Amino acid sequence: MLVKIHHNGDDVLIAWKPDGFIAGCRGFALLRRRNGIEEVVSTWVGFEGDQAVDGERRASTNWPIQKYQWTDYMAGPGDRLAYRVLPMIGPDKANLRPDPDSAGDWTDEITLTPEESPGIEAVFNRGIVAAQWVSRRLGVSGHDLQNAELETVIRTSGNPLRDYLAGPLGARLFTLLASAAQDHRDVYAALYELDDPQLIAALARLGERAHVVLANGSVKNQGDDQNADARATLRGQVELHDRMCSPRALGHNKFLIICDHDARPRWVWTGSQNWTMTGLCTQANNSLLIDDPALAEQYRQQWERLKDAGDDTPESLRASNSTPRDLTVDPAHVRLWFTPTRDRADLEDARTAITGARTAILFLMFNPGPKDTLLNTILDVAHTAHSGRLYIRGVLNQDPSTTANPVHLFDQDNTERADFDVVLPAAIDAPTAFFREELKKLDRAFAMVHSKVIVIDPFGPNPVLLTGSHNLGPKASGTNDENLLIIRDTPGLADAYATNIMSVYNQYRWRFRRHLQPVDKRWKGLLDSDSWQNWHLEPDSPQYREIDFWVGRSTP
Repeated sequence: MLVKIHHNGDDVLIAWKPDGFIAGCRGFALLRRRNGIEEVVSTWVGFEGDQAVDGERRASTNWPIQKYQWTDYMAGPGDRLAYRVLPMIGPDKANLRPDPDSAGDWTDEITLTPEESPGIEAVFNRGIVAAQWVSRRLGVSGHDLQNAELETVIRTSGNPLRDYLAGPLGARLFTLLASAAQDHRDVYAALYELDDPQLIAALARLGERAHVVLANGSVKNQGDDQNADARATLRGQVELHDRMCSPRALGHNKFLIICDHDARPRWVWTGSQNWTMTGLCTQANNSLLIDDPALAEQYRQQWERLKDAGDDTPESLRASNSTPRDLTVDPAHVRLWFTPTRDRADLEDARTAITGARTAILFLMFNPGPKDTLLNTILDVAHTAHSGRLYIRGVLNQDPSTTANPVHLFDQDNTERADFDVVLPAAIDAPTAFFREELKKLDRAFAMVHSKVIVIDPFGPNPVLLTGSHNLGPKASGTNDENLLIIRDTPGLADAYATNIMSVYNQYRWRFRRHLQPVDKRWKGLLDSDSWQNWHLEPDSPQYREIDFWVGRSTP
């Protein structure tokens, strides 16, 4: 049996492929060796007809896994981990036993670390509110009660659930700000939204060493300000510059520059996460921390341009943005774009990377828009791939289709050129035998998936990552303040982002499809039969190719 593990410093994706159909197999047990201690991974769902107590988990030797990949959300930063996959066989669910002859060996041990390339850390939060563990941790039922409880949680600094939702991303950001204050180092920030009390307090503690360009969020009327409370708190405490450019444009950056002891730019923090309670805790977000003085200096110069621009977007800013910055954070080759640009130079560059895909395109997107976006480019590539089949998986925060500009997201009949599957966030809307009703979203939170990420050929010889604040559409390119990184030649970083994308995708895949199915056709539990394997192992099928892709058998 082939077994391959992928990780992003927090979650672990384990994929496996047996030698073929296993007679009597009711699924797979997953063994985990964590920091030298062997344990059986537990699962949340049992066989059709089983009676489960709310929140019950059983060992995967009892409730096995009826698929060929599994995301281990119970791992954590710093863990040393190895896994073994063990088929569970028998005449029925009550008489299962392991089949060591068909089992995989223990994988090599890995250590969960955010540094996936020298000088580059990738960090992610855990903010998916449509999840069973969130509903159970809140301890209440019903959308309104869950909503009210979660609102209280995310605004309470030090709350354990808030800290867990913010995950490694939140922990790293607060550590950066605290160490900068302790060491008397300067920071420069360009922010779109700011309402998180803990982040506001962290900036205030830096005092005059914090230099902030603060936009006014997304508003309908000139002069309105989403960040009025934070602005009033920080005025007079930090060096604060207003950029009140909305509704004409969005000051959509969320970057931070941390200086060394000589006040020279040294580190850059950038990504999709707004400095808000929801950005930290309830939306799926990502950030990068890059230790490179040359790159940090480029962001520092952009900060000065934004400060000098005030509420406007002068032509000099647009002209400067229209030339990319090419740098090396060895071995990574990094191209940095700021926007707005002329003639969508940033989007055209990104399109070239996407059309060069040879094996796979994976993505998370918030709202790129219905037309002329990088989502449209991916859709075009899915229908015109020149050889083989591309493996394409993604999650959109919302369907961008309009009557005037229809976008066909869920085209699974195009198997000659691509195995294409895109899902939308969804929650379990009614209790089942194994799940309770889930929180759909906070009433005031528009986004559930807020990352803006594309990974191209993550396991090929030339992986490409696109990430930043950029929403990957024409408005982001031609109107808003954004930053976009195109990072090449970092297999570990591409793998980390691929793992994160699949963590989000697998969270929503079944939930989304469930909403499209008639109630009497919905999945009700594991099959007490070995026939569940047939659908996955059908030769030359999309699901069989998916197994090959994740165990490393995929070829152009």
